[in-house]
Amino acid sequence: PFCTEPFSCLPRPGFPFCTEPFSCLPRPGFPFCTEPFSCVFLFLFFVQVEQAVLASPNKRLVLVLNKIDLIPREMVLQWLKHLRNEFPTVAMKSATQSQRDHIGRTKGTFMSVSDKQLSGSMSLGTDCVMKILSNYCRNAGIKTTITVGVVGFPNVGKSSLINSLKRSRACTVGATAGVTKSVQEVHLDKHIRLLDSPGIVLAKDASDAASALLNCIKLEQLTDVITPVVAILRRCNQQQIMEKYEVPEFADVHEFLAHLARRTGKFKKGGVPDQEAAARSVLRDWNSGSIKFYTHPPEQHKLPTHVSAEIVSAWGKEFDMASLEKDDKTVVDGLVEMKDVAELDDEDEEEDDDDEDDDEEDMET
Repeated sequence: PFCTEPFSCLPRPGFPFCTEPFSCLPRPGFPFCTEPFSCVFLFLFFVQVEQAVLASPNKRLVLVLNKIDLIPREMVLQWLKHLRNEFPTVAMKSATQSQRDHIGRTKGTFMSVSDKQLSGSMSLGTDCVMKILSNYCRNAGIKTTITVGVVGFPNVGKSSLINSLKRSRACTVGATAGVTKSVQEVHLDKHIRLLDSPGIVLAKDASDAASALLNCIKLEQLTDVITPVVAILRRCNQQQIMEKYEVPEFADVHEFLAHLARRTGKFKKGGVPDQEAAARSVLRDWNSGSIKFYTHPPEQHKLPTHVSAEIVSAWGKEFDMASLEKDDKTVVDGLVEMKDVAELDDEDEEEDDDDEDDDEEDMET
């Protein structure tokens, strides 16, 4: 049920970069890839950032899973469990409100709030971020100021994260790559300073298709907009794509784009379907999260060679991740109990309905 060639996209002798950046993606009948980090570009990015932090004894690394409202809660829990085997990890959703000040904040965790609150415009999980930063200052005996640099790919919500923590529009935000032009310092309080940074882009030898799927390049600058759509169709279930775009069954990317162009009224001269215009609309949906897609974490965790168990243990104590994990477990256990109660109530209602039906049958008899 998984990718038959999970390492087929890794570099080969004489090729420093991946020659087939999408060869590890799911094929028909193989819905998920077992190696979500096997693409060399992503792998190099993670390793280089982690090694740069680990090289300095005074630096620490915290992973933030942003935009958690786009995937199921159970998947967030699985990724948290997987990533916390290496570094302190928290999950949050940045605010999308447009006002200048008093940006809203939802109290609680992603498992304790309702679906309406999770999909709302207020931030969620900022309390967890503030908690681990405060824990670090307290446990490390820091009485001055710590500087927290926020790094990541373009359009992952770095500026929105800072605005959510600050509860004001301290940084300019946008849905396209390149909005943040330079490093900006934001004072969160007297103990914490945040550094907003431009998005880290891929190596210059990376393909446009890989850059487009990570929203590292503007659509206007893409010379080939068809290849990224091929990768999207490989990742997503065909039935899902057909239902979203209301198109009939298709055999390849060109047939799909032709159907979509006809349905949306995108034509060239002579009534020819404009496949490139249709492809750009699909890429916009992909980058905005309108196309639902997520990967599963590996079933078994293997500690990377550049990360030692001593570091994992020491950093976990500095950030007091045990208390955070305990809070998550308490919420999850409470939700399970509530679900069991709801199921029991449903069973009681079904029994009452059966009794009423029996009474009606007796009366008819």
